[in-house]
Amino acid sequence: MRNAFVIIGDRLVTVTPQTTADLGRIADCTRIAEQFYRAAECQQHTRPAFVAVSGEEVVISGASPMGSTMMVCAPTCSTAVVAKHVAACLAAGNTVELALFEPPCALLMVLLMILEDVLPASRFRVASERTGWQITGTNPTVIVLTETDAFLNDEPRVRFRDPASSSTTNGLVDFYTRSSTVRVPAGRDSR
Repeated sequence: MRNAFVIIGDRLVTVTPQTTADLGRIADCTRIAEQFYRAAECQQHTRPAFVAVSGEEVVISGASPMGSTMMVCAPTCSTAVVAKHVAACLAAGNTVELALFEPPCALLMVLLMILEDVLPASRFRVASERTGWQITGTNPTVIVLTETDAFLNDEPRVRFRDPASSSTTNGLVDFYTRSSTVRVPAGRDSR
C-alpha cells in the first residue's frame, strides 16, 4: 500500500499501512492523538482570574483543578470517549486514576501503556486487579463515565451530557475544573 498522511493538530504525519485493516487502526489512533493535542492546547491558555477589592478584603475568583479524580468507565465506553475524558481531566490539572471493569481493547491498552510510561504515577495510573484496585489519591472526586455521559459525585450530582460526542475540548476541560474563591484581608502592613 502507498503512504497515507494524517493531520494531528497542526502537524502532517506520514504513515505506512500494510493492510486495509491498518487504515482503520490508524484513523482511530489519529482521533485519539487529536484529543490529547487539543487538550494540551487548552492547557496552554490560562484561565482568567478575577480580582475585586471591597473594603477590607481582596477577593480572587477563578477556576482550579478538582485535584485527585477516580474515573470509573462503563464497559460500553469506547476508546475515543475514554481518551477524550482522560485528556481533558489531565489538561485541567487533575490527577487521574482510571478503573476499567473489562480488559481494554488493543488500542486502549496501547494508549494506557503510553500514558503510564510518559506520566508519573502521581498524575496517572490504572486501577485494576493487577494493582489490587487500590486508590492512591486522597478523597478523590469520582467520575462515572459512560459512552454519552460523565457523572461527578458532587452534591448535587453533576452530569456532562455529550450524546453526539460533539462537545468542545474547552467545554470538557471546564467540566473537570471547579470554581474557587480566595478572600485575603486587605489591611495596612503593620511593619
